[in-house]
Amino acid sequence: MKVRLAKEEDLDILAELNCQLIKDEGHSNPMSVKALKARMACWLVSEYSAALFEINDEVIGYTLWRKDTDFIYIRQFFIAQSFRGKGNGKKAFELAKKRYWGQEKLRLDVLINNLKGLSFWRSVGFYDYCLTLEQEG
Repeated sequence: MKVRLAKEEDLDILAELNCQLIKDEGHSNPMSVKALKARMACWLVSEYSAALFEINDEVIGYTLWRKDTDFIYIRQFFIAQSFRGKGNGKKAFELAKKRYWGQEKLRLDVLINNLKGLSFWRSVGFYDYCLTLEQEG
């Protein structure tokens, strides 16, 4: 597995993977792939960095993060469904950590009903820190 920083020409694949992530985690975000691409483009020229994970030159996932004052905030991390359950998520996380995040404190959000996501993040050493609550208006 290889990891590389995403470039402008990767925006189409990043947007498509982001769309899959939204569906997989059960997020309520209604954005189209076109809108996700525009949002990703804005993020990448501002505070966020993204990296793609590849096996045999095939993109299997990505991560998106930003450096905050006291920690790295991982906004998105995704491995395509056909590559899950084979240790690829853990390999990808360790590659990104080694290459981009080092020994920095890491923080991320997981939707409460995303049990597979919660299980994955706990398996790589994350622990419960905060629970955010919402109420529809």
